[in-house]
Formats: sequence, structure tokens, C-alpha cells
Amino acid sequence: MAKVRYEVVVKREGKEGKVFWNKIGVVLQTEKGFSLKLESVPVGWDGWASLFEPKPKNDAPQQKPEDSPPW
Repeated sequence: MAKVRYEVVVKREGKEGKVFWNKIGVVLQTEKGFSLKLESVPVGWDGWASLFEPKPKNDAPQQKPEDSPPW
């Protein structure tokens, strides 16, 4: 069974310099190696994406670095 290793996100800036992170896919690890599954491609995308480890699915608040997406 494949395990999600990374979430693929792109950064975009909104009004007043606010940063938004849009998840566009995942990187899965299988017995044969890694696979990239893109679920969407942003309009006007420059081709750069970031990989972040998925956050635990519990409700405990965590410290988040400035570079991490807000989910």
C-alpha cells in the first residue's frame, strides 16, 4: 500500500503581500519507489512547487515554521 510522504504545494501571494499555500498533489512511497500524483495545475504556474511532510491528523496545536503551509 502506498504511503503519502509529502504534500505538493505552491505558494501564491494575495493582496497586501499575504501568502497562501495551495495543495496541488502528493508524493507517494510505494514498494517500487516514489510517485508524484498531481491533482491540479495552477493557472499561470511557474513550475516551482514545495514539498512538506503531511501534518499529523490530531487536534493538538503545533508550532509551525513560517515556511510551512497553514494546514
